[in-house]
Amino acid sequence: MDNHGRIVRRGTGGFLNPPTHPEHEWGVETDLRRKPENRGSMSLGQAAKSTWLDEATRNAARARLIAWSVSRPALDDPRIQDWILQVLGYFHDCYKGEGPECWHADKLRILPPQVPNGWGEYPPPPPPVDEHAGVHYIRKFYPEFTPTGKQFARAYWGKKQA
Repeated sequence: MDNHGRIVRRGTGGFLNPPTHPEHEWGVETDLRRKPENRGSMSLGQAAKSTWLDEATRNAARARLIAWSVSRPALDDPRIQDWILQVLGYFHDCYKGEGPECWHADKLRILPPQVPNGWGEYPPPPPPVDEHAGVHYIRKFYPEFTPTGKQFARAYWGKKQA
């Protein structure tokens, strides 16, 4: 089995990753003995954790990810602050689910809007902020992140409103 890969300038995965993250521009091409149009690909993160990919490619993927984590933009960088608002907006009302895969998209709990029903009753309050899927995702890259109410209020997904 051909388990060799190579880092290529073609982003694979990570559309929600922070600005400047290497997965936006870099990925790993696999199945190198095949014609280029029939080759496989994977993200740097997948490659770094792979159990079947060759060690040199795994190490090269890890090195790119580590280099970014060392030189990543600061949490207060305007690009990162805007990214935070987008991630919170993307995961609007999504909270940790149940079971071992509780953070997978298909396991997340989606809460109803916090508006009264026809009898003037509100749904239960949301879970703790640490269980919010957006907060969890942001902390993968910025473990020191502590969200504010203002960030949740300004959260959006898609085109920023003026």
